[in-house]
Amino acid sequence: MEIEIEKLVFGGFGIGRIDGKVVFVKGGIPGERLQVRVIRDRGSYVEAEVEKVVRPSSQRIEPQCFVFGKCGGCQWQHVGYKAQLEAKEYILREALERIGGLKDIEVESIFPSPSQYGYRQRVTLSVWFQKNRYCVGYLEEGSRKGIEIETCPIATEPINRAIKRLSRSLSSIETRRYPLEKVYISSDGVDSYITLVPGSNRDLSSLYSLRNHLRKSNETKNTYILGEREGEFELYILGLRFRAIPSVFIQVNSMVNEQLVRTVMDLATPYRNKRVLDLFSGIGNFSLHLARQSREVFGVDVSAKAIRLARKNAKLNSIENAVFEVSDAGEFVKKAARDRIRFDLIVLDPPREGAKEILEYIPKLHAQGIIYVSCNPTTLARDLKMLLHLGYRTIRVYPFDMFPQTYHIESLALLSRI
Repeated sequence: MEIEIEKLVFGGFGIGRIDGKVVFVKGGIPGERLQVRVIRDRGSYVEAEVEKVVRPSSQRIEPQCFVFGKCGGCQWQHVGYKAQLEAKEYILREALERIGGLKDIEVESIFPSPSQYGYRQRVTLSVWFQKNRYCVGYLEEGSRKGIEIETCPIATEPINRAIKRLSRSLSSIETRRYPLEKVYISSDGVDSYITLVPGSNRDLSSLYSLRNHLRKSNETKNTYILGEREGEFELYILGLRFRAIPSVFIQVNSMVNEQLVRTVMDLATPYRNKRVLDLFSGIGNFSLHLARQSREVFGVDVSAKAIRLARKNAKLNSIENAVFEVSDAGEFVKKAARDRIRFDLIVLDPPREGAKEILEYIPKLHAQGIIYVSCNPTTLARDLKMLLHLGYRTIRVYPFDMFPQTYHIESLALLSRI
């Protein structure tokens, strides 16, 4: 059957309608007429895939990756970059209005990524044993099936060199001897840093031999096993030095992250010489920059490894007014509310699930402003709606294209106490 694609939606699908029923089409682009095949009927909607492009969009381009369409890493390599940015702006605005009920919120134009490929400075790869050899790659979209790769077009060059060496080293092994499940690879722009993640704690001696073998190659010389002291690498973000490790979260796009940090600092200007709380602080991406213009910054993260690095990063930069604590964000906020601790500004950068569980305690900290950083427009919209009921008005939202070639969007919302 044939269908006209109306728009792109969160999840990466193109949407059209047949007989009034919504159809989600993987690989569709707005304005196209497609011949599609239904793969699932969900009752209220249908999922379909493209059989033939009857009338292509002017924004349809050739993907750069040979496993695009199978791999779950990218969804929009076939879409021109201008159309990607337009779709992300629309998705964010639509979520704010439909889920958050925020119809009159000012949304800035999306900040584009200076690099559309070769930008990812951190990847997570799966490892599996198949046909008498080890394979390295990503998971197929919507399944647990692996897609083998030797390079990834959206990853940095040092990471691609490491993937190629790792893939070739593992594929030459014909027996299932290593309890290896996945691999974290990060880059400082020059070298790569690898952490092997065992799938079992049984007999790791063979994994140590693999680590030692990989260390003999220049591309994989910085290889470690999760649980031992990982190799630290150094990043420079707006003039500050940061130490990081592959198993701890960092923003994947260094150039867009700099703009994100710069925006947070600008929006925090009215709170100069005030007390700032940074929830989900990680290695201090926001905290340490904010400390340069605040009286005191308190960073909280559940990851002990991240907080250890944040404290080290504070010392590296001679910052003495940033304090970091290992704690669940919810538990910390509850305790701070009970103890009547006050902050002037709260910055939060939660995981994709959002911060729903802790929001009810935020007003008890008496902050006049909130800067909410999110990688999920649906949970952001939900949480902004909840914060409105709790006495915080969203002033403006800033989108950033942290993840080109995918449907994912990084956003920042500025809120003020009513």
